Amino acid sequence: MKFSEAWLRSLIEPAPELDSQALAERLTMLGLEVDSLEPAGTIDQRVVAGEILSVQSVAGDERLRWCSVALGEGTASLRVLCGAPNLRQGMKVAVAQAGAQILAGTVARKEIRGMVSEAVLVAESEIGLGDRADVIMELDADAKPGQTLQQVLDLDDVCIGLDLTPDRGDCFSMLGIARDLAAFLGARMVMPAWQSRDAALEDRIEVTIEAPQACASFYACVARDLREDCLSPLWLRERLRRAGVRCIHPVVDITNYVMIEFGRPLHAFDRAKLQGGIVVRGGRQGERLALLDGREQALDAEALAVCDHKVPLALAGIMGDSRSGVTSGTRDVVIECAWFNPLRLGRTARRFGIQTDASLRFERGVDPELSELAMDRARQLLVEVCGAKLGPVTRAVSPEHLPRQASIRLRRKQIRRLVGRDIKPRFVEDGLSRLGFALESSQQGTWRAKVPSHRFDIEGEADLVEEVARLHGFDQVPEVHSQGIRCSPRRIRQSRSLREFVAALGYREIISYSFMAKDWVDRFGSDSEPVCLLNPMSSDQAAMRNSLIPGLLRSLVANVSRQHSRVRIFELGRVFLGRDADVRNQPLRIAALHYGNRLPESWEADPQGVDFFDMKGDVERILDYCGSAAVRWERASEAFCYPGRSARVELHGHPVGLVGELHPNAARTLDIDANVCFFELEVAPIVRRELAEFREPSRFPQVRRDLAMLVGRELPAASIEDLVKLSGGEMLSEVGVFDVYQGKGVGASDKSVAIRLLFQAAGRTLRDEEVSSRVQLIIDELRSNLGARLRGD
Repeated sequence: MKFSEAWLRSLIEPAPELDSQALAERLTMLGLEVDSLEPAGTIDQRVVAGEILSVQSVAGDERLRWCSVALGEGTASLRVLCGAPNLRQGMKVAVAQAGAQILAGTVARKEIRGMVSEAVLVAESEIGLGDRADVIMELDADAKPGQTLQQVLDLDDVCIGLDLTPDRGDCFSMLGIARDLAAFLGARMVMPAWQSRDAALEDRIEVTIEAPQACASFYACVARDLREDCLSPLWLRERLRRAGVRCIHPVVDITNYVMIEFGRPLHAFDRAKLQGGIVVRGGRQGERLALLDGREQALDAEALAVCDHKVPLALAGIMGDSRSGVTSGTRDVVIECAWFNPLRLGRTARRFGIQTDASLRFERGVDPELSELAMDRARQLLVEVCGAKLGPVTRAVSPEHLPRQASIRLRRKQIRRLVGRDIKPRFVEDGLSRLGFALESSQQGTWRAKVPSHRFDIEGEADLVEEVARLHGFDQVPEVHSQGIRCSPRRIRQSRSLREFVAALGYREIISYSFMAKDWVDRFGSDSEPVCLLNPMSSDQAAMRNSLIPGLLRSLVANVSRQHSRVRIFELGRVFLGRDADVRNQPLRIAALHYGNRLPESWEADPQGVDFFDMKGDVERILDYCGSAAVRWERASEAFCYPGRSARVELHGHPVGLVGELHPNAARTLDIDANVCFFELEVAPIVRRELAEFREPSRFPQVRRDLAMLVGRELPAASIEDLVKLSGGEMLSEVGVFDVYQGKGVGASDKSVAIRLLFQAAGRTLRDEEVSSRVQLIIDELRSNLGARLRGD
């Protein structure tokens, strides 16, 4: 947002007694960061205002004319040769006298056709005040001949550039900035004064809104009989120039001016090019727009369009169609001022890759209550600048689809807690009232604040506290420890320790965005529904991650495209589960990915690709380091996981993670031609170290028995281990699977699982018969519960 400092000062009463630098510092302290201060212009003192006394044609040349130009009382008039088409007697012009420096060089007296041209009548482009070079710059009628152009145009002004945050849509207007600054200075914002214009015609345009959820209000007015020679006044052109806006046509200049002043975009159509009334609807199949920037855009049902009864006229709130736009031949126009849903308009603008000054404001939210004022202001300027005759304003409004003003509780104790100091109630009431909030005191130290229609960013009590802190001055906030939520030092140490341990395993840490493309989250994320952003910055950041794996895979794709053949990376971060993205549904997770060979390239070993068991081993090391016991591995069913080479990690019967290989089909879609293994674990459950129970080692010998059992091919080995532990009693000290066989001698639907059983008693030597009895009991339990049988039976 760029604007004239003088314009800003004119909207505040009393005017700030601050220099430009101090004013910029105040704006920055308000959260409206100033990123540039530039002079409005510097023009040679020998460029002055003049008045054309007479215009005479040059014999033999229809284009050139001799002008007699007066430079004020007490000075002789100058004779100047000029070929501009807009010269006339009585016209106030800018005159560059001999010796003046302009962009083309130094002005000098020149003899032309036997006569001396003593000066140059300059165009805007010749002194850096615009891009028009075809006509001479015309000054306002009250410009005094002989006065320097620097004074006439008040070029000692400063152009201020703001780097506004997306939530402050209200400050993409002069009134919004003036409101904030006036409240900070304890002054009053002054609305620009104008005289409302009554309708001189009965010419009314019909307006129909077919999509009220996307366009809740639409104001339109017909203005006829624009003067053929109308020109934007110098004050308006200068304010637009200092705001970084190019002057195009008086009607377009008026809509741009009102947009900058009120923050309410308007658009103008050539009335002669409209067929019937105006209809606001979604686009239809086959419809196309020839946009003002030269591109052609196909419409669809999601794209909201402003149309007449036959064809679309504009991409609503974004850009108009060149075929219905205002031109130098336009004599009748239709001015519209609408309120469009910011979410839908923002999606359309990003989908089509179009951003304009209008869409930038609509996306951030514009004040729906300013439609009437903005239209009235534009009507007044159309009469003054263009001599237009006005028709009545047509209003189409759907109140139920307009944003509603919230009412929020504000507590003095909450201000004290968040700001760190006590702020007087009178200051709170006066400051918020100046910002447009309507306050009611419900009890001592508590208010109810009604949020003004221009503040879309105010949603809760903390936002109101921030407003109070802004007005009080962020530089006045004491440095104290926050009383908010604190993270346990023990939890911080555990996370840091876990990060260091995984790095010691050979992984490199990455940090990826919490925002992801929704298709990546759907393909590689968890089963929970992702939290989608209402107003994403781009389609690649449309959803919040519900897993760390998509971020790791995106990083892998980037590394593979740069010819990295072995990648080991990990990330520790939060994921967002559930529709509300509540803080309780943002668990901390750690995830890692291994691509390529198991070991770095070396002459000592043949290259071997990483597999599921390598990653499973790393997970077991991590769980062992964290002290997590009672871990169980269950078959994973995720579509992006390789069947049979992926597993769910369970701790005490609750799922805490996933480990596995990427499915080959998924790898091919990412243009990856080698194995990719990964894991993801919940941090909170696995770092809750279980206290070790001391048990004195037995001094008596162990007894080992091995069993080879035939079971169903799909039966997990963990199910066999669990049942054996339950059946083995206290004398069973250890159980483990040491071999799995499928093939010759074993049925097609079976597999042979070899189990190692270790028996040991704490205070005596076990007898052979009691071990055999316990082994038989285990066999019986396996047979009856799992359908297992001894191999060879």
